[in-house]
Amino acid sequence: MAQADIVFIEGQGGLGRPLTGEDFISGLLYYTADGNLPSGFTTTSRVKALYSVNDAINAGIKNDYSDAVQAIFITSLTRGNTGDKITIKYTGINGVVLDLGTYTQSSTDTTLALLGASIASFINAKTYLHGCTAQWSSPDLAIFIPKNQGIFPNTGTPLAITVTGDLDYTTPSLDTAGEASKLAIWHYHIAEYFRKQPKGRLFVGFYAVPTTYDFTEITLIQTFAQGKIRQIGIYLGGECHAFTSADLTAIDLEIKTNNDAVHKELSALYAADLSETSDLTTLTDLNTLTANKVTAIVSQDGAGLGDFLWKGTGKSIATLGAHLGAVAFAAVSDSIMWVDKFNMSNGTELDTPAFANGVLLTTVTQNYIDTLDSLKYVFLVQYVGRTGSYTNHSYTAIASTSDYSRIENNRTIDKARRGVYLGLIGDLGSPLVLNSDGTLKDTTIAVLSSDAELNLTQMVRDGELSAVSVLIDPTQNVLSTGKLYVTVNLLPIGVAEAIQVNIGFVTSI
Repeated sequence: MAQADIVFIEGQGGLGRPLTGEDFISGLLYYTADGNLPSGFTTTSRVKALYSVNDAINAGIKNDYSDAVQAIFITSLTRGNTGDKITIKYTGINGVVLDLGTYTQSSTDTTLALLGASIASFINAKTYLHGCTAQWSSPDLAIFIPKNQGIFPNTGTPLAITVTGDLDYTTPSLDTAGEASKLAIWHYHIAEYFRKQPKGRLFVGFYAVPTTYDFTEITLIQTFAQGKIRQIGIYLGGECHAFTSADLTAIDLEIKTNNDAVHKELSALYAADLSETSDLTTLTDLNTLTANKVTAIVSQDGAGLGDFLWKGTGKSIATLGAHLGAVAFAAVSDSIMWVDKFNMSNGTELDTPAFANGVLLTTVTQNYIDTLDSLKYVFLVQYVGRTGSYTNHSYTAIASTSDYSRIENNRTIDKARRGVYLGLIGDLGSPLVLNSDGTLKDTTIAVLSSDAELNLTQMVRDGELSAVSVLIDPTQNVLSTGKLYVTVNLLPIGVAEAIQVNIGFVTSI
């Protein structure tokens, strides 16, 4: 037996050391009325860089539902006799019953005012258990539902009262309608992002709901981030508007015109409200668009926190945060449909996939799934014999025949563009030495080719490209045009989007 000792096992990752490179740097764009800004944001300070969920909380993006409005029910009471009982229960989201308790009328409850005050006090003494509170103003008992229930109490008859004896009541009526928390939804997306990319950097921006969405706010956030954002999520839920393919075209235009064109390349993931769209296969066929810088997310959680928020808001929550985190975690050449790398569920959240209109994946046919996939939308799927939830594809809003019909295609060429730009920017304005016949000298071509290839070669070493080549025609007339033409050819990494297995019996092997 070894001598008794104290053994140390050194952990790894606790310091959260930053990742190398910038492929993980992301943005998240929210629209809200200026009066609803989180406490850490103002109309003159709309963007913040977050490195963790705690950073979000410190900036006022909390999941405490403090900005929600409680639903309030009123019931009028009639005093009974000593020993009479009143039981109050609230049935909330997902059928969770909050038992406010059973109060027995006491001999000291000699007046209606005393009885009502006793019942209210009884309920409030157990608020820590059920979350409800009560107020008495004779003859009415007001019951306040927890804020996290949002709009759910506004319909149906969720508050039930039963009595024994002569104690009586009126049917509870909704006095104040509940309103959902926006902070909780914003927090959810941010938390999901950091769940999928714990070492991410997330620039979050809040902007006023515009009359017309032209998405210039993307550029404002990218400018704040000094052009470092590589992918941005755009959420149009709640007080914004329903999904429209025109948004995808507008986002694509803003990215290409005001970002890609000035060496601030990025891709976008878009999620808007689909609560009023019962059949998602009726949505626009994204093959008809040319918005390759945008991906449309139409999935959400069907049983966890995302589902709870959906039922408390009545608006699409979407898997925007999780998918943005997955893209940020991926190498630029990775497809987020990669099953072994991108299980979107943690065993609870996103373990029951749903669409952003609340329809569960398990309730639709395979034909429905195949049709929605063919329309180029991105959502969660599951595979027989495999636990977890996965992404159906990495589509962008352009025809599948395009070289840029996948997120990884765009991220890879964006990184290559940045690499070539950084390699060649120092050569801008440099002398181009010619041979006597006016062609470019081999040494000139060699220097320029080397500069152009420098960062691309690193991408090959990192497994983000299969191969590269840089071609410079020595016979081009640089003296007359003042312009040097460089051709860069990229051989990308392939993706196993489908695997075909030929299988059968033989008489011998």
